[in-house]
Amino acid sequence: MTHYFRLLASAATAVTLALALISASGCGQSGLPRGAVKGHITIGGQPLGKGRILFLPIAPSKGPAVSATIVNGEYQLERREGPIAGANRVEVEADLNLGFAIDDEAAFARRGGRPLPPNPVPAEFNRNSKLVIEIKPREQNSLDISVPAAAHVAAGARF
Repeated sequence: MTHYFRLLASAATAVTLALALISASGCGQSGLPRGAVKGHITIGGQPLGKGRILFLPIAPSKGPAVSATIVNGEYQLERREGPIAGANRVEVEADLNLGFAIDDEAAFARRGGRPLPPNPVPAEFNRNSKLVIEIKPREQNSLDISVPAAAHVAAGARF
């Protein structure tokens, strides 16, 4: 029977060691350090009706980009789904009011080749953005973005 108890103790030690290694390796929720973030997005002083905000890690930070939905100018990400700690480039995108999903090819074809409406958020606040936030892990970070009215008007003229 002593041999059986030694074998059982060895197995328990192996399982405990394996669990310790898994938790130390960063698997699951405790992996990459993240931070919660929330804020307000305005265009010309008015809340952005609908859109999304993206957080893209900048080297040496590594990890996935994350996004949050903007509704009535507000967005929020909890820590478990928030941006990776460190420097993140920020992009803001507005949802275009097309009356159909952007990937609905049949609805787009029915428009008869008319161009899409101008994006209310200019490129310097989305694809050409130089906006950066330093995300602090395990903290509530805040980022408010105000797109000037002049930039909004200029964006409409470019598209």
